[in-house]
Amino acid sequence: MSRCKHRHSLAEFTVVLGGLAILLASPLAASQGGGGGLRVAAFVADITPPVGEPLVGGFCRPVATIEHPLLAKGVVLQDAGGTYILCSLDLCAVCNGSYDRYREAIAEAAGTSPARVDLHEVQQHTASILDADAQQLLGRQENPPAMCRPQYLDAAIRSTAEAVRRAMKELRPATHVGTGWAVVDRVASSRRIRMPDGRIIARMSSTRDPMLSGLPEGVIDSKLRTVVFFDGPTPLVSLHYYAMHPQSFYGDGRVSFDVPGIARERLERETKVPQVYFPGCGGNITMGKYNDGSREARKALAGRLYNAMAQSTKSVRREPVSPIQWKVAQVRLPLRKGDDFSEERARRTIAATQESAPARIKAAMLLAWLQRVKAGRPVEIRCLRMGSLRILGLPGDTFVEYQLWAQQACPAKFVAVAGFGDFGMYYLCTDQAYTDRGGYEQTFTFVDPCESLVKAAMAEVLGAKPGGP
Repeated sequence: MSRCKHRHSLAEFTVVLGGLAILLASPLAASQGGGGGLRVAAFVADITPPVGEPLVGGFCRPVATIEHPLLAKGVVLQDAGGTYILCSLDLCAVCNGSYDRYREAIAEAAGTSPARVDLHEVQQHTASILDADAQQLLGRQENPPAMCRPQYLDAAIRSTAEAVRRAMKELRPATHVGTGWAVVDRVASSRRIRMPDGRIIARMSSTRDPMLSGLPEGVIDSKLRTVVFFDGPTPLVSLHYYAMHPQSFYGDGRVSFDVPGIARERLERETKVPQVYFPGCGGNITMGKYNDGSREARKALAGRLYNAMAQSTKSVRREPVSPIQWKVAQVRLPLRKGDDFSEERARRTIAATQESAPARIKAAMLLAWLQRVKAGRPVEIRCLRMGSLRILGLPGDTFVEYQLWAQQACPAKFVAVAGFGDFGMYYLCTDQAYTDRGGYEQTFTFVDPCESLVKAAMAEVLGAKPGGP
């Protein structure tokens, strides 16, 4: 498979404006639709890692047991304007060249362009981080820690591509698209709690500290949003969007699709309709207020998320399908300044066998990102438009404020947002986070403040005013 199969033709339609490149309307990048009927097919693939595979990029104990299979789930959409894929992976992260390879394989299986593949990870911390570029940098050193194995990356990509290939033979007409939402009860809570003196306290994914669990939910998006494609009265596939870090536990070598997967698969068993869960912008959102890390807490959280999915599905309002408009903006994010994020520091840390494995792994992740940016490979922000529907796809571990902004920028539209896409930069913070006292996320982002740049790209693909709400 050629990794450069579509890139020359894609570049021909790119206009660069500062750090932002907008892909103009073209057969490859931004179809305006062209009439004709919509056809839809759901797909699912098993991407469970084998025993011994590193988990969370080597930051946690390797795979010891499989509690739940990890799945790649998604939908193929095809109309007269082309073929598009929305795909969600039960993985922690997919970064840099590995993200490119994954999309290219899916695109080849569907006979379309990688620019028309929107790929996201659910971000369970009971799954793998796939970054072959970082692993290759580690592999050149003495006694390197294991981050991800090429064999597993290849197997996951191959399994997903084959599922997409099968789906292309199962496309069926879709006459309507439905949208609905429900408030999620006691699941999400902010990880960044601002105290009266201005300090930020970090409330992580689980806590047994009554003080932390007693603090307010903070800034979240309480709504789960659902998109359903129908053939007449028959639902073909349901897509759910909700903003949170989904891990109820991690670190014991147990593979699980965790709270979102438990809720998702329960609804699929009961309805017999394929269910796909996309993570919203949960970069600064956890379940920490409501989670003590116990199995009982996980069961309750999954039950409440399931209830919201079921209620949201019942609330769906339908409209006839219309031609798909697919918009893509390429964004060149600014590199993080400071000695802690320099290439020289990263190389020293990777080579230092006396450093801890997590320190060397993080340095390799950073260096892989630096090399990717210096090679001129941007990240993409994508949007599927159909009538009053907007499905926005964002890169990285994105703060929920970007999701809230997108919805406010298009108040007359139904805006569903997926975060946790191309993960090379890790956290995508608001500008304010860089100057906050306390907090975690700004210590693990490889980009400088870039909120205005990201929002300009979001506005472009959404069709909103550049100035936003």
